[in-house]
Amino acid sequence: MTKSRIFLILSLCFLLGVFLASFFRFEKFSLLVFVASGIVIFIINYKNKKAIVASAAILFLAIGIWRTNISLDSAKNNLAGEKLGSVEFSAAVIKEPETDEKYQKVIVEDGEKNKILINTEIYPAYNYGDELKTKCILQEPKNFEDSNFDYQMYLAKDGIHRVCNRAQITAVAKNKGSIFYSAVLAVKNKFEEKLSAIFPDPEGAYLKGLLLGGSKRMTKDLNDAFSRTGTTHTVAVSGYNVTIVAAFLMWLGIFLGLWRQQVFSFAVLGIVIFVLMTGAPSSAVRAGIMGALVIWAMKEGRLANSTNAIILAAAVMLLINPLLLRYDAGFQLSFFATLGIVWLYPLFEKFFQKGSPNILKETILMTMAAQIFVLPILLNSFEKLSLVSPLANLLILPAIPYIMGTGFAAGIAGFIFVPLGKLVGFIPYLLLKLELAIVQGLGDLSWASVEIKNFGWVYATIYYAGLFVILYFWKIKNCKEISNNAE
Repeated sequence: MTKSRIFLILSLCFLLGVFLASFFRFEKFSLLVFVASGIVIFIINYKNKKAIVASAAILFLAIGIWRTNISLDSAKNNLAGEKLGSVEFSAAVIKEPETDEKYQKVIVEDGEKNKILINTEIYPAYNYGDELKTKCILQEPKNFEDSNFDYQMYLAKDGIHRVCNRAQITAVAKNKGSIFYSAVLAVKNKFEEKLSAIFPDPEGAYLKGLLLGGSKRMTKDLNDAFSRTGTTHTVAVSGYNVTIVAAFLMWLGIFLGLWRQQVFSFAVLGIVIFVLMTGAPSSAVRAGIMGALVIWAMKEGRLANSTNAIILAAAVMLLINPLLLRYDAGFQLSFFATLGIVWLYPLFEKFFQKGSPNILKETILMTMAAQIFVLPILLNSFEKLSLVSPLANLLILPAIPYIMGTGFAAGIAGFIFVPLGKLVGFIPYLLLKLELAIVQGLGDLSWASVEIKNFGWVYATIYYAGLFVILYFWKIKNCKEISNNAE
């Protein structure tokens, strides 16, 4: 048994522990049984290497359960322990507020390090680093009655246990946050401002979603059209989205005549810039890590054998915050989309390897691989299955790398002279208009999507088990073919 295989087994056991504890309650007695079993197996068979690995695997499983229990207990204690009712406090805005058509969500941290979500009107606008004096009625987050979505735990995973509605807010001071992060957000907001000056909505809103992540800038009707056509992933900052950016950058690097080593360095730099341009929220940072791992695997020629790196990244993220596994759809999408690209893309590449490689074919195949792997997550999170998704993705995806590349260039040109940005942005504007026409046209079909209620984790687990079995037997068959060819 190789060190690589042992590492994979132990990491998977930790992830399994986190998964089990996320859905089932394990008391301290159960943990003691696991730990005792691992120790006994080691003592009895300490000379047997497989037995030592088995005992370590049980201990790693117990560590995953223990770490998750600590986070769940802490979240529940905080939900029950923090005061409610009318309060007045001073707090600082600790991340960039999220805005939609009418409201903004402002996350603040008070002097006692309590994080509070303030829902308020869109104006006046608040920014990261602002110090606010707030008077409001603190409430416990409420779950939605007609949905399985656990809003309480969704906020608790980020340390938010109280919500503040109808707040009376007075801005006391500005620019009290990190100088570096403030600078990143300033550049990002200025870039978004230039894009708004160059591209009118809804095309501009869609482009900003592609380049900066998120669909909040688009209208509800447009968001519904993307949801019905299964194309919302194009504006979600996930491991898949970041990988598409990297694939385009690698193609651009080759086009510019860079060497192989320079191409991959250029792509990684592009990922860093992309993450910073989104404002570097934690979801984008996690997606950037996943995307960078795929780039590393491509560079080393080990895309199909980079599972350990992906599993390690997931294990480290869950060690820091195990609540991500169940309550963060962004983490789920990044992790499974990356696994899809790593495991399924090489299979597709083998079947469609006729002809010379090109960015169009690679983008479509990567998307197919990612979509198959994230399908249960989408059904569980959004309870909707798009029947036109394959056609919609086939029609709009080929142009997205070019739109992102030329749209970014137009934004940069806008810093120099806005009319120059409009000139550079003419072609991407036409492509954006065509993309939206396709999405809205397909989304208007009465049969574009169907509701899938109660597609929970049980069905998702069965789906992934079947998918992994298929991939396992394909890998065995592929190894036999390689062996036979070698003979």
